[in-house]
Amino acid sequence: MKFKNLIDRCKLGEKEAFRELFQGIEKEALATAYLISGNRGISEDILQETYIKCIREIKNLRNEGAFKTWFFKIMIRTGWDLCNKHSRIVPVDIENQSQVHLHGFQYEDDIANCELKLTVHNAINKLNDKLKAVVILYYFNDMSVEEVAKILGCFKATVKSRLFYARNQLKEELQYSFSDDYNLKKINGRECDHGV
Repeated sequence: MKFKNLIDRCKLGEKEAFRELFQGIEKEALATAYLISGNRGISEDILQETYIKCIREIKNLRNEGAFKTWFFKIMIRTGWDLCNKHSRIVPVDIENQSQVHLHGFQYEDDIANCELKLTVHNAINKLNDKLKAVVILYYFNDMSVEEVAKILGCFKATVKSRLFYARNQLKEELQYSFSDDYNLKKINGRECDHGV
């Protein structure tokens, strides 16, 4: 009920309500934007552009319960647009790695751990936009296949297919970066079961 009230206040143009609404998803949103772009500066631009678009369009949001899906749908498309402006693949911003805390990740001072995560992020950056989006939403935002399908505007079977192809491409890209024991069984702690 409080969430509905907050969105109703946003629809009336109340600035404090927007601040409260966005504050609740800011960390997850910044992490998603960072994973899309691989660059802290661009991720902040993606987040800012997404906020601006949401502020302009929130009056059109009919189902308050769908806010998160609606928000990430706007973010993914905004991220694609901004990344395409800067270049197709953006290298990971190494000097900022220690400052960024991604959803589910906490970068430690351990150089080997940092290199491993950089390798994974670089491999994810090599995926095409559609595969990259499903990996980010499914593994890093812990969304269901159904939620990802709603955000990307496609069928659940399409999401499952994209996850399958993304895992195969990541496995091929990372085959020499991990020991045989690891075998890319998990991404960000989430099992890579092929029956998704």
